Amino acid sequence: MLAIAIFHVVFGSLAVAAHTVHHPEDIKYELYLNLNMLLIQIIGCILLIVSIWVKKSLLAICFLLSDIIFMIWVLVVIIYCFWEKEYLAGAVLIFINFICIYLWVCVFSWHTELQQNEKEN
Repeated sequence: MLAIAIFHVVFGSLAVAAHTVHHPEDIKYELYLNLNMLLIQIIGCILLIVSIWVKKSLLAICFLLSDIIFMIWVLVVIIYCFWEKEYLAGAVLIFINFICIYLWVCVFSWHTELQQNEKEN
């Protein structure tokens, strides 16, 4: 789970960089939105790391929800990239979104395991 959190922050940073590098004229507004999404993702990753030691399923739920929000945001940015004919940035973001989906499934399985352990105790 620690590796998932670290990879997620790295991929989130790549998603922000892939979009903002191609739009230097609109960077002021888009950078704020992208950094807010990255901040939400970092908070979710920190809560996921804490869930490793505390063993609470609620903390994993926070990550899962923040990741859903992040994937929807990346999907919107992908549509925008293809609308602006920035195919390379769109392809990178599609790759990042598929990896985020895989990591989400991994964390969801961790969440179900935590819930089963909480019910037993």
